[in-house]
Amino acid sequence: MMPKLAAVALFLALPVASSSCPQSTPSRVTPPGQYRVLSGTGRIRIPFEMYRNKIRMAASVNGRDCHLTVDNGSLWDDILFFGSPKTDALDLEYSGEVTIGDENAPHPVRADRASGLTVGFEDVVFTGQAAVVTRYDPKLPNLWEGIDGQVSATFFKHFAVKINFDESIIELTRPEEFNPPADGHILAMSPGPHDSRTIPALVKTENGLETRVELLVDLGGLFPLYLPVGKYDSIELPKDAIESSLGAGLMSQKGFIGRVPSFRLGPYTLDNVPTAFTPVTKEADIFGNTMIGLPLLRRFIVTFDYPHDRMVLEPSKSFQTPFKMNGAGAAKR
Repeated sequence: MMPKLAAVALFLALPVASSSCPQSTPSRVTPPGQYRVLSGTGRIRIPFEMYRNKIRMAASVNGRDCHLTVDNGSLWDDILFFGSPKTDALDLEYSGEVTIGDENAPHPVRADRASGLTVGFEDVVFTGQAAVVTRYDPKLPNLWEGIDGQVSATFFKHFAVKINFDESIIELTRPEEFNPPADGHILAMSPGPHDSRTIPALVKTENGLETRVELLVDLGGLFPLYLPVGKYDSIELPKDAIESSLGAGLMSQKGFIGRVPSFRLGPYTLDNVPTAFTPVTKEADIFGNTMIGLPLLRRFIVTFDYPHDRMVLEPSKSFQTPFKMNGAGAAKR
């Protein structure tokens, strides 16, 4: 989850390396670094598991084992590592420092830059990668215990990325070779703030009004749905909403947890969806307060085709499973 309330706020300019892989795609961006396919079939399949409500993949960094997650709240070229003794053992070559978030904030987060990383999975290896590493503080709780870092543009700018939650497999396909499944529904993605992408949806609140919203897409979102209160006249705080801290990480903020009676994404409708509500002004942009998170995206087999500005949805086996909430208010499968 890049810069937003539920994890890390990253508003810095990051370098982009060139790719050595010839591609004939309509992408308007240059993917970071290079990659080499290792599988004999040419297919790239990366197993994952759900760990503490996050996608977790086994990987190697500079030949050392680690666990990474995948995030797309912002398309960030650098790999993000969470400072820890495990990260310190990855033999990273540091080349400077950066500030994560607002440098004028009361507690700006300092981080170190690294370059020349090799990041490997079973079927593919990425080289020439850059990274940002938060600094380890043993006095602070390890909010990412069991996960050492996260990739974003490393996947999404090179490939169409299919996340199959039924089989726990991520499949990477060159954009020029990707053909959407015949029974999938295609949603156009539009540019959002801070290099995010949004998709259109319809939300019906308990007042019976239906509102069309542009939702930022975020695999790192802890709640199924995030909505602003104050930006749209028709979106009101539910009467039984409870005050809560929304998210955990380097940045968090107060808000409310409630439900919306109905949510429609393309032809798909989900009922009684747990939602994080954030009080905002009418002038506020949608970043961090209007988005679709991982617990809702898990209801689909979802393919992100950023080079073609589209997302493809197929209902997963859990599509009709009622939403549940854990003790902290976050949604569970």
